[in-house]
Amino acid sequence: MNLRHALPVAACTLLLLGGAFGCRKPKAAPKGQEVKGMTAAQIMQDGQILLQNGKWEEGRKTLRIIEDHLPSSVEFPNAKLLVADSFFFGSTSTYPEALVEYQSFLNYFPRHEKRDYAMYRVALCHYAAIESAERDQTETRRALAAFQDLLKEAPGSVYAVDAKAKVTQCWRRLAESELMVGIFMVKSYQFAAAEMRLKTLLETYPEYVDRERAYYYLGEAMRQRPVSPELLKQFNKDTLARLNIDDYSKVSKEEMARVNKELTALIKEEVAKYREEAKGYYQKLVESYPGSEWAGKANDRLLEMGQAGRKEELDS
Repeated sequence: MNLRHALPVAACTLLLLGGAFGCRKPKAAPKGQEVKGMTAAQIMQDGQILLQNGKWEEGRKTLRIIEDHLPSSVEFPNAKLLVADSFFFGSTSTYPEALVEYQSFLNYFPRHEKRDYAMYRVALCHYAAIESAERDQTETRRALAAFQDLLKEAPGSVYAVDAKAKVTQCWRRLAESELMVGIFMVKSYQFAAAEMRLKTLLETYPEYVDRERAYYYLGEAMRQRPVSPELLKQFNKDTLARLNIDDYSKVSKEEMARVNKELTALIKEEVAKYREEAKGYYQKLVESYPGSEWAGKANDRLLEMGQAGRKEELDS
């Protein structure tokens, strides 16, 4: 996801974070708090100017002098944030490096007044790395967790509104990804696995899932699903136990015919259950989303299966 258009320009953020140091003449530092005759405030000011002029690498090197030599100075926290921001807002944003720096700030200053800012940026670094719905969603889950941590720790933060909006987007992406997997399973003839995946999807993401496609492909999975191997194994086990034999080699033709008849009836009954369940999902789609293209497809399936879409309301 592209964050560059949704975030303030780098110069403004840098000025906000470090402006207090750039608008007054630095005070003389106590003995032992200078590097090559420069105070932390002076170094901070030089680093800010470099960053504001787009000299990202030089600015970072300058600000790191404070971290390396003057970590007890009052400028150190803002210097670390500026280094992190330089990666985040730089002309070629490098979010992994920014993430490391923001997390380092949180480790150094667990109670700092700008902790919520750093937490917000950590979440945005993950958010910027979110993949399309068809790909791995590790970063989506990390972004979701980071935004939720921010909202839990600082619900009154100025970043809370945007964090809540992005939490919603993360849930939607996760739901879409799960739906894509379910659809792939249907198209790959993995009907039992698709059934489980899509039903879990509807339970886990009730507010975010595209229910139209979920209902349709769940109907497709149930319409085409064969009897599970587990059911057939259980039938075989129960039949052998009933006949008190280990295998069918000594069973008479008449008895074997009865076994096959029972098996055929079991399969027919089970498949009929699947088909009825499929009709239920198609019907929900037709009733809940009558104007959608997926409702049209579902109604076609119902007609094929000998049932036209009804008009009464169904629970969704």
